[in-house]
Amino acid sequence: MIADRWTAASIRPGQRYDAWRAALNASHLEWTLERSDDRPFRAAVTRRRFGAVDVVECACDPCTGRRGRPEIARTEGAYFGVLFELGGREVIRQDGREAVLEPGDFVMWDSEREMEFRVLSPLRKLTLLIPKPQLSGWLADPERHAGAVVRGGSGAGALASDVLRRLAREIDTIETGQAGAVMEPVLGLVSAALTAQVAPRPSTGSEEFRRICAYIEAALADPDLSPAGIARAHGMSIRTLYTTFADNGASVSRWIRLRRLHRCRQELARSGRQRTITEIAFDWGFNDMAHFSRAFKATYGVSPRAFARGRGDAGTD
Repeated sequence: MIADRWTAASIRPGQRYDAWRAALNASHLEWTLERSDDRPFRAAVTRRRFGAVDVVECACDPCTGRRGRPEIARTEGAYFGVLFELGGREVIRQDGREAVLEPGDFVMWDSEREMEFRVLSPLRKLTLLIPKPQLSGWLADPERHAGAVVRGGSGAGALASDVLRRLAREIDTIETGQAGAVMEPVLGLVSAALTAQVAPRPSTGSEEFRRICAYIEAALADPDLSPAGIARAHGMSIRTLYTTFADNGASVSRWIRLRRLHRCRQELARSGRQRTITEIAFDWGFNDMAHFSRAFKATYGVSPRAFARGRGDAGTD
């Protein structure tokens, strides 16, 4: 696994904090930082690429940081960050939620919303920077989870905490070709823990939304599946269908595309050489391979062919 590493130990003491500011912005998007005292600052950052996901290990002395409108405007792309505390204590604030993170806890933050952090004691953490389209394949309404803290003491939170801690411990042993395969169960457990942590958003149409999603899931293989057909099947207008999805933080067409891509990814991961990429894509409702390949890469950060090879050379044309 190729890694980009930076450490303050190689920088003159008087220049360390400015160098740290640059290193943090290069690895964790744009932030404005303030230090807690004038003592020589200790910090180190290592960034690795797991498909479309950047996995960043960080250790630092107490400091504070914030992402406001200027920092957000300077950031290219839109991401969710999963911040997992390996050691130390840190205060996180986003969307009116504030919590102290202890070792084993994690929080998901949204790169397009203002945020603050305050490191209270020497810190070690692991951050997953996930392009928003990729996490949308796991969570129906990921924006709703921004700022929510998952405690690692029990239940799904404990399982996700264990796998994140294991990832940090074994990360240097993971080969580049295994990166996508490793990240898939990690994101699945993190998403499950977030779903268990955050109560469903009240909505008079939530039951109807679930019924429509179940209908879509059963019809994903139909290339003619469309918003108009879905609306007719449920005795509603297209506008009502769009409103039902918008109320639940989703888009009809995007939901269909993401669910089809998710099914194709699952199929590619387990099919071996028995089936081609084209066969899999067409079986799940795609009828244009160029469009499928672009959508797959935009969502998962890797082409279908490269993903198949990383999972054991499955189903290539």
